[in-house]
Amino acid sequence: MRSAKERLERGVIMLETIERKRADMRTPTLGADAEWSLIELELREIEAEILENPGALERFLVRIRRPGE
Repeated sequence: MRSAKERLERGVIMLETIERKRADMRTPTLGADAEWSLIELELREIEAEILENPGALERFLVRIRRPGE
């Protein structure tokens, strides 16, 4: 598994590429789905890493119990 830093650096490159293509084609919504998917994936991975090893953030985490748990 790549580190968070490596994933975010790669994500920035992908987002910059999408932004350049939008400007070149003058289409502001070009790649919007890909952009959203990339951001959502990164946020989920960061969340999973924090929940696995919260470290100093542990005292700020609030666990929400769902019905049936």
